[in-house]
Amino acid sequence: MFKYLLKKEFTLILRDLHALLVLFVMPVIFILIMSLALKNSYSNSVDTPLKVAISSSKNNKSIKTMIESLNKSNFFEAKYLEIENKKETLYKQEYDFIIEIQRDYIERIKLNDDNFKVSIYSKPDISLQKIELLKNLISNASTKIILEDLMLAQKIDTKNVLDFEAKIQNNYIYKKDNFEIEPSSTQQSVPAWLVFSMFFILIPISNTFINEKNFGTIDRIRSIKVSLFPILLGKIIPYYFINQIQVVFMILVGIYLVPLLGGDSLEIKGNIALIFLVSSALSFASISFALLIANISKTTEEATTIGGVSNIILAAIGGIMVPKFVMPKFMQDFSDYSPMSWGLESFLEVFVRGGSFNDISTYLYNMIVFAIICLLLAYTLLKKRR
Repeated sequence: MFKYLLKKEFTLILRDLHALLVLFVMPVIFILIMSLALKNSYSNSVDTPLKVAISSSKNNKSIKTMIESLNKSNFFEAKYLEIENKKETLYKQEYDFIIEIQRDYIERIKLNDDNFKVSIYSKPDISLQKIELLKNLISNASTKIILEDLMLAQKIDTKNVLDFEAKIQNNYIYKKDNFEIEPSSTQQSVPAWLVFSMFFILIPISNTFINEKNFGTIDRIRSIKVSLFPILLGKIIPYYFINQIQVVFMILVGIYLVPLLGGDSLEIKGNIALIFLVSSALSFASISFALLIANISKTTEEATTIGGVSNIILAAIGGIMVPKFVMPKFMQDFSDYSPMSWGLESFLEVFVRGGSFNDISTYLYNMIVFAIICLLLAYTLLKKRR
């Protein structure tokens, strides 16, 4: 009898083409968009540097040095500009920053005269991080000019000291030896939207399950002495396979399709067995959650609304839509209560950090406990309905 239950579920899945499109096409679109949109966030360069207009003396040595320093940065493109109207410069000439600086500010610093200022003007939608970066570059350029003059006066070789920043190199430390992966937006986007798509298994499950309840299909199956547990298990197994196909499909998209559109390729150097273990626990959690929503809801519209809103909320707080590293501290702590966060962190441990089973064991435990609770609640509600 159980094999016929499985056959019924697979038949219903294959007939629900709209749900299959949601499970496979939607996350692919999100992966492509977010991998390309966040590409510069993980690289040391940008495709379109921010334009900076310097308003000061064109022939001043210190201003020239500042412009050269800003242009050495991958994030800014600076040049001298005679400015008559700041609004026109920012909005019509499409500059991102205007820097107003007095031509003799270096001389004033040397004379301990603090009666000067450097004014930065920007559009209100410029991030504070970019403003702080620009401030640091201006400060570093000014310090470099003063230090160079001082060292020349003391007849000290300036080459090694002034080029000191180039000698500072960052080195990544991974949890696993001989594990080296360059961080990229794809490493974040593929696991994130893969987790999101797995939870949207709710749509086909709720559609079929609620229709079966309303049409009396489950009652007829129960009438031939089939208990509720095989009925629920018959729902889990087929959708578990769908989830695993999603995992393989999304990984292939990250490896082969994203680079074709100009993004970074997904590198898989983590333990394949751990990836399978994470995807299995996450699948169990997402399917059990879907069964719970399907038993709470009376109509497919109600299930789609409740499930859709729940998934979006879990994704928003779980680091799917917004990476956790850009969240404030209290939001990062709050995200630990989202099952999507457990799945995402597990995948990132394996994909990016070279983690072992011990590094993901807590997340696996949380997902399994969450799945069991949802499944027991779904079983109780279904039994109570009888």
